Amino acid sequence: MLASPDDPSWSNQWAMSPPPPDPYFYDGWDIETGSDSIKFGCIDSGVNYLHEDLKGHIWVNPGEDIDGDGVVYDVDDLNGMDDDGNGVVDDLIGYDFFTGLGGGVWPGEDGGGIDPNPSDFGGHGTHVAGIAAAMTNNDKGVTGAAGGWHGGHRSFRGAQFMCIRVGALASDGLQYVNSNNCGTGIAYAANNGAHVINCSWGSQSTSTMNIGMQAAAANGVTVVHAAGNDDSPSGDYLDTDPYTEVLSVAALGPYSDVKWSLSNYGNWIDVSAPGANILSTSSEFGVPGYLYYYGTSMAAPMVSGLALLIRSAMPSLSKDQVDSLIINTADDIDAVNPSHATWLGSGRINAHTALAALANAKFTADVTESNVPMPVQFTDLSPNSPTSWQWSFGNGDDSTVQNPLYTYTSPGVYSVSLLVDDGNALGLGEEHLKDYIWARADTCRLDSVKASAGDKVVLPVYVVSTSPIAEIVFAFSFANSIGVSLDSFSTAGLRTDYFYSIVYSAFDPGSQRYAIRMRSSHTDSSHYLTPDTGAILNLYFDVSSSASAGLVTVDTMTVDSKIPNMVSIWGDDWPVMVPGKIVVSLCNRGDVDCDGEINVGDLTYLVAYLFQGGPPPPVMETGDVDASGGTDVGDLTYLVAYLFQGGPPPPPL
Repeated sequence: MLASPDDPSWSNQWAMSPPPPDPYFYDGWDIETGSDSIKFGCIDSGVNYLHEDLKGHIWVNPGEDIDGDGVVYDVDDLNGMDDDGNGVVDDLIGYDFFTGLGGGVWPGEDGGGIDPNPSDFGGHGTHVAGIAAAMTNNDKGVTGAAGGWHGGHRSFRGAQFMCIRVGALASDGLQYVNSNNCGTGIAYAANNGAHVINCSWGSQSTSTMNIGMQAAAANGVTVVHAAGNDDSPSGDYLDTDPYTEVLSVAALGPYSDVKWSLSNYGNWIDVSAPGANILSTSSEFGVPGYLYYYGTSMAAPMVSGLALLIRSAMPSLSKDQVDSLIINTADDIDAVNPSHATWLGSGRINAHTALAALANAKFTADVTESNVPMPVQFTDLSPNSPTSWQWSFGNGDDSTVQNPLYTYTSPGVYSVSLLVDDGNALGLGEEHLKDYIWARADTCRLDSVKASAGDKVVLPVYVVSTSPIAEIVFAFSFANSIGVSLDSFSTAGLRTDYFYSIVYSAFDPGSQRYAIRMRSSHTDSSHYLTPDTGAILNLYFDVSSSASAGLVTVDTMTVDSKIPNMVSIWGDDWPVMVPGKIVVSLCNRGDVDCDGEINVGDLTYLVAYLFQGGPPPPVMETGDVDASGGTDVGDLTYLVAYLFQGGPPPPPL
């Protein structure tokens, strides 16, 4: 089955969708769509990290994510400290290494000075990023080569961008990079775990560039470089870099394998890829959108995207293995480029052919979110008949069974991995699904209280939360036939006292149905409800002076099927609910007929109820004489012992 994403502009991406010629991403996605364990160093004019088609793929530096919430460019984490000790302060999602251009920048553009915010004003970097790994199958915009497969589980996100700004929109309206800054950006990406680095710009030999390329070589990073747009046989510094082999990419198209008119060419080109009339994400003057661009700058991230897919399928491959696979599986296009034969590298990249040459591990689980104990049936879906399996469940436990049944007993979010041996000469197939299993132990419990006519009572609401909570929707209802009504509510002195927004909605007061929504600021994750146990809300009820004896059950309810009870940073959460009770009574346990005394009349009432079809006690709890949680023959025995044999009195309600 050929993968067909639901992104509305996919059909306008001739380099991503059929019919051919194209890089065959659409059928390559049947094999691999990209993994969020793989990091992409986008060394460019920055990235618009708020773009709807990119924001789910922005790398969040775990060493700088102080509160651990995974929020992209979270201002809470800007503390002016180098928390991860990598020599860069507050590099939350990458960094802005741009120090300026000789001719100045366009009005509104950031003119220089390093800082933690690698936002993109001119749009070149955002376009490049989208080609490589825009969010695929998210029902928005465009597809990315290694964009995952959205619309389902969060673990099927694609490769993650390191947003690294080294250039700007200049005062002449063109976009340039600062070569020294480029070298710094390459070194940063290589030293912080990037698997693939894209360089869609011309380069010069500088000391910082040399340092950057040495770092890339030392860390085994695939470096992809745009060949240039001069219709020239000449390359530049990166194409002949002495420190690491670079994949130099020529541009093709539009809508064909013919060399784009302005693409450079020569015997130094490694491969070619579509680069003309390429639709991708944009950031025109900082405003997110979608635009068509032309150039080898667009062809290079096509190749980067393929490298990301290969790394996603087999992370253990070396840089040389990845680069060689891309080169050796390309389709020969000399026949349609007779005047440039042998000058366009080994040909146009072919994602399907490259991915089909790899070992392939795939798996699924019957449930990925539930409360502990949480049994999960894992099923191996690897297509090439493996002979061995190695599972890791994210908590130190593992298995070599093909389809293991594993029970999570501790709450948490767990990444799951499967390695298979399917006989591939390159090594084991690997599937790593990050944050795949969410095992919960969350509860919402209301107290039970005793009241008399004329009282005002408080009913606490307790929550056990095992992940940070951004929002709670507490919806509840109760019957008021005995004269109980809701007076007010409060979080004063409770662990939700700092929530910035608490909204009360008596959406059906006639039927005593209410909802209270409590929200953190969302931009300030220190206001999330931390994992803990304790009261989050006090409900205050009035019992009228004429109230009759009886029981009011305060129970949770659904306001809107789209609104969960709690919103965790890991997703929507529906805790186990325990209702509360308000016992309105002038009588105590054992005073079954509620006449104010415990005597033989209560024994007669209880016998009639249990054995003769008599009415239930007016307040059911009074019949639970021994406080066992139910009314049965044990209560008769207890009452007889108290009344006639000197037994202990019934426990209080």
